[in-house]
Amino acid sequence: MSPSYNHSYLAYRIAKAADRDGKYNIHIEMTLDIGGTDYVPDIALYKKQPIDFLHDKIKAEEPPILIVEILSPTQAVNEITDKFEIYFQAGVKSCWLVIPPTKTIVVFNDINRPVSYSAGQFTDPMICVEVSVGDIFV
Repeated sequence: MSPSYNHSYLAYRIAKAADRDGKYNIHIEMTLDIGGTDYVPDIALYKKQPIDFLHDKIKAEEPPILIVEILSPTQAVNEITDKFEIYFQAGVKSCWLVIPPTKTIVVFNDINRPVSYSAGQFTDPMICVEVSVGDIFV
């Protein structure tokens, strides 16, 4: 299923908010190979590294430090949290679940201790990124 209008807009807003200082590489809908299975998170954030435009990668094998999934109308939350468990086992440090209808961001630094934000600012301590919820849901 291809991303919707709101989904695409939010992916841009989140990427922009998460990398204000330009210290990360942000990848939108890039394929990750985790244990021989392909996953395509909405956003994957890596520490800044040079991009080799001459030699592209079809799939990334190294885990990003942050994965963001934007809930679509056809997805269940459990479907996404099941993927978060796999991402954490692969070495991802933080996962965000973005819920558009409620304008909420749920930050998972631990699969069993999510923290929800619907207003104000939050800092993800695992990646030292500060984000304003209002900057995303504009």
